[in-house]
Parts: sequence; C-alpha cells; structure tokens
Amino acid sequence: MSKFDEVFNINADKYSLVTIERNQIDKLNEFLERLVKVKRTEFHHQVDGLSEYKRFYTGFLGELALEKYLNIKFVDWEIGDSSKFVVSDMKQVGLKIGIKTVNYGMFPVIFKTCYYPEIICVKMTDSEVKICGLATVNILHQYQSLEFIMDPRLRQKGSKTAFIGLDHLVAFNSIAELKKYSQ
Repeated sequence: MSKFDEVFNINADKYSLVTIERNQIDKLNEFLERLVKVKRTEFHHQVDGLSEYKRFYTGFLGELALEKYLNIKFVDWEIGDSSKFVVSDMKQVGLKIGIKTVNYGMFPVIFKTCYYPEIICVKMTDSEVKICGLATVNILHQYQSLEFIMDPRLRQKGSKTAFIGLDHLVAFNSIAELKKYSQ
C-alpha cells in the first residue's frame, strides 16, 4: 500500500463524494481553453506549461465540487494576469481559505510556509471529487515532505513541499463551520 493510500484511507468514510454535472464540465472545458491561451503569454507559464490544462482542470473541478457541496458560488471565471489572482480561493465569499485539489494517489503541493488554511480535495474521476477536509495552518506546517514532490525542478526551487497529513484534516459541512478557521 502506498503512503497516499495509507493516509487517505484512514478517514475515507468521512470524505464527501461530489459529482459535477455535464453542463458544468462543458463550461469548465470552454473556460480552460480560453484561459490556457492567455496563460501561455506569461513567462512562467511558458516555462512550466507542459500539463497546464490538466492542472487547471483539476483545480477548478475541486472548486466546483466545493461550490456544490456548500451550495454557494465563489469560482472566479475571470481571465487575466496571474498576479491578480494570488489570493485565497474562497476570497469571493469572505474566507481566507485556499483549495488544493489533486489527482487520486498524489499529495497536494503547498508552500513550505503557509499563511491560511487549505481545503483538501481529491479528484477521483473527471467529474467526481472527494472533499476530504480542512488543513489548518498548523496542520499544513506539521505534515510536510519533499519526498513526494515528483518534479525535480519544483523540488529545486525550494519554496514548495507536499502536504501528507490527509489523516489529520478537520471535517466541515457549512460555510459557518469554515468561518471559524478563516483569518
């Protein structure tokens, strides 16, 4: 059993599976086609553009799943320079909380120094996401490992690490519960 399976499965029965409808998937694909074209004009996207569509798809799918789970709207469908979007994912609803979504079997990549909590989601299929829970800043700092950073260029940068504490997440069911953790 892999390290991911080990920590994912400990609380798997507590995770919420959310399925995204076809019309939302179509909207996402159309948006990402436009987004990737714009991003390719930015230098750091030219350097790191090998799997951008897939990475953006995974991230936005997690956001859509969380919208559905919490019955709110916060996904930012605006396209622009990346520097405008260096904010917490849930800023639109007044929360300083990010969202990290990864493919099943991979640990989320986070900054070594985190400033706000992250909701951890795992993409199970192209339309299904498990919402695993919230990692507080303390949990994010406590459960880090470079061992699971697969990209040697990312490891060499030194600013990011893998979050391996999936078995230490805080469960939530509402925006009200999340507000307790937002700074």
